[in-house]
Amino acid sequence: MSHLLEVYPEKVAHLNRDAFGRITGSLEFGLRNQDGDVVERCLTAVNALASYHFKERLGGRGGLGSQVMESEGSNGKLQESISSHFLRLLLQLLLFEDFRMELAGSAADALLPLLFCEQELYQRLVHELLEKEQNPTVKSRLALAFHNLTSSNNLSSTLDRPNRQKFRKNLRVFLGEVSGFMQIK
Repeated sequence: MSHLLEVYPEKVAHLNRDAFGRITGSLEFGLRNQDGDVVERCLTAVNALASYHFKERLGGRGGLGSQVMESEGSNGKLQESISSHFLRLLLQLLLFEDFRMELAGSAADALLPLLFCEQELYQRLVHELLEKEQNPTVKSRLALAFHNLTSSNNLSSTLDRPNRQKFRKNLRVFLGEVSGFMQIK
């Protein structure tokens, strides 16, 4: 599936809702898999999908804008864009679940275009997470880690190789700093 999304993202973007939903459902299932190879391939597929969406939007086109997913929210079912859905999912996996550090590079590659596409959602999710934190020391450490994730190493708003490498480094540092106290919750 990752090969399909890397080579033909524009064709996948125009699938009917049911077919597209099956693909994204498979990706979500794969991201939660215990097999590291499966997770890595799904991260590669999410990267391809999100990169396509980012480049299309940058060019003034719709990208994956017509594709939405239904998710369970705190207020019942909500519809959200594919990029919003995968941003939420990746942050959940990275912060609150047992994520393997050897997959950090692939996770960074998938997360970077999602952050570019969903900057407002990312800021809101970070803000909500910080507001829920009761311990002031943890809250300040977490705020600094999130700030450094997107600000360290002179990141730019591109998906070129040097920028991806900088973001991989930032994510590894971020995970090293927050994984100990976030996964306990």
